[in-house]
Amino acid sequence: METMLQALVILGGLTFSLAASLLIEELIFGRIVRVAFSRRPGLPNHVSEHAQKN
Repeated sequence: METMLQALVILGGLTFSLAASLLIEELIFGRIVRVAFSRRPGLPNHVSEHAQKN
């Protein structure tokens, strides 16, 4: 039981540390995390077809 409690405390500390570091990063640099994880738009169909013909 003590080992389980210790693992829970460690996991909670790691989660809190990650959340705090992401918050600080957002406040200092702003939007870097959102840019890194945003989806890139796909190529339009006419561009894809033109690239395949060459």
